[in-house]
Amino acid sequence: MSAPAPAAAASTGSATAPAKKSKLPLLIACVVSLGGGVAVPMFVNVPAMLGMAKAGEKEMEKAKPKADGEGKTIVIPFSEKEGTVVNLAEERATRYLKVKLALSVDAEYEKEVSKKLAEKKTAMKSWLLIHLAGKTLKDVSGSVGASRVQREILEKFEDFLYPDGHGHLRAVLFEEYVVQ
Repeated sequence: MSAPAPAAAASTGSATAPAKKSKLPLLIACVVSLGGGVAVPMFVNVPAMLGMAKAGEKEMEKAKPKADGEGKTIVIPFSEKEGTVVNLAEERATRYLKVKLALSVDAEYEKEVSKKLAEKKTAMKSWLLIHLAGKTLKDVSGSVGASRVQREILEKFEDFLYPDGHGHLRAVLFEEYVVQ
């Protein structure tokens, strides 16, 4: 009989206490306003509304090709027909790397780069052979390895052709890249 008494006391106590308000409508309002604040920039060009150009648009304007053929790039072959072949620095097996290179330059600097390339090609090829022969299979495998090799060659070729640091090479391109 003692059990019904506390239940009766609890029901009388809740009748005298103020009713609790639900926080659900406030929570829903917060979620909707937060979601709206995040979603608006996806559908509305806020910088344009404020009169500001996007940073990417400014860069695109600078990178646009200029009239009269300026800004075009051309490709100058570096390697001969057979390319450059080197043994990789592997202990267990004989592995080799075969590359055939070309240089991408702005069209307006084609003559200048071709002239400098003719003067220094022997030294550049010698460096390339030694540099690649020091690589391991892991160094040259996969897209990461090939990209790293490409970047290293570009930096060194820039140093050979333009020791003052004002080079005109855009990229070193692989016409052939074989690891075996």
